[in-house]
Amino acid sequence: MNELLYFVPGSGVLALLFVYLKNNWVASKEIGSEKMARIAKNIADGAMAFLRAEYKLLSVFVIITAILLGIKGESEGSSYLVAVSFVVGALCSGLAGFIGMKVATKANVRTTNA
Repeated sequence: MNELLYFVPGSGVLALLFVYLKNNWVASKEIGSEKMARIAKNIADGAMAFLRAEYKLLSVFVIITAILLGIKGESEGSSYLVAVSFVVGALCSGLAGFIGMKVATKANVRTTNA
């Protein structure tokens, strides 16, 4: 069990390093014409607007659920850390979605240009 305490965060750090390297690799590719760059920017702006709207709604759900988990955890002798773990998981999931959307919209125009 003790090994998992190092393995899980270590895996996360390795995954973030991989994402960083792949993002730099994608960013190094040529975008294409000015028209393609303009269209890609519009798509990226739309994707970010979608994520902002989605995350606003999701944050309400996360807050309400975390409060309920905290209350339920205290009443059953469980720990409030269940609610904290839920919030941390939701934040990590949101960050993964944000990074994925940024890289995907960046890769779109480069794939089209290739």
